[in-house]
Amino acid sequence: MEFERFGSATSAFYNFLVSIGAFEWAYAASLKAVKRLVPQGGRLLEIGPGVGALLKKLISAGYDAVGVDASPPMLRYSRAKGVSVAGVSFLLPLRGEAFDAAVALFTLHHWGDHGPSLREVKRVLKPGGYFLVVEADQARMPLVGSHGCTAQCLRDVLSAEFDVAVERRFPLLFAVARKP
Repeated sequence: MEFERFGSATSAFYNFLVSIGAFEWAYAASLKAVKRLVPQGGRLLEIGPGVGALLKKLISAGYDAVGVDASPPMLRYSRAKGVSVAGVSFLLPLRGEAFDAAVALFTLHHWGDHGPSLREVKRVLKPGGYFLVVEADQARMPLVGSHGCTAQCLRDVLSAEFDVAVERRFPLLFAVARKP
């Protein structure tokens, strides 16, 4: 399975961007979306927590949250902020029906073939659980190139396994996918 994995240099640069608050707006918007879907204390999975900034916010907000990342350099950063385990989206090292929700912030576009990953996310969600996908709105911000999605792309990808609603909040897209 082909997917994108960040090395040491990219991880260090991303950690620097996080340290200067470059993504605070996206973390705050994502946390707000999670709070609308899952009550405090809920069990959350972040897929691709990177350096762990959103994961730390989820834990601080009272969620029982864990992250899964495929990048060893990113895991070193995120483990210092919360609980992260090595793994990939298409083969999650977690038991089935264990999470109230899963979150993927700026990661879906890195996943390669989405089918196996979506089936794994669905497997680890409880019945009625949510999968929140947050991506840059490529239609409104074409300069993001392949590091974003369109609303239609999110609907097409996620509807193979989930009931999906996409909200556009510039400059982001929030796809709320629900396990039937």
